Amino acid sequence: MRAPEPSLLFSSVRESGGEERSERSDRTQAELGRLLAAAEGYRVLASDGTHVGWLDHVRYERHADHPDEIVVRSRRLLARRRRVLPFSAVAEVRRRERTVVLRGTGSPSEPS
Repeated sequence: MRAPEPSLLFSSVRESGGEERSERSDRTQAELGRLLAAAEGYRVLASDGTHVGWLDHVRYERHADHPDEIVVRSRRLLARRRRVLPFSAVAEVRRRERTVVLRGTGSPSEPS
């Protein structure tokens, strides 16, 4: 019988379980964070395509590999608004289209 080989060669990867669907992998988070850091001024869309605003900036507070929050600016009539959304609200960044797409079914309703 062979002795077990060291497990140092294997990384901890979650197989398609429930947590995998709700959490992003570290690599995916870091890549999305990198894209967001360079996305200032991109158009922000809800998952249904509704225009939410423009990416004003991202905030790093607790994480180094991805922002904790994104700040979206919008203009309604004469008022300017800034809305703060958690990083988890971002579904994807489309560089060619210069857009950030949010998760969920509609546009966020809570202004900050």
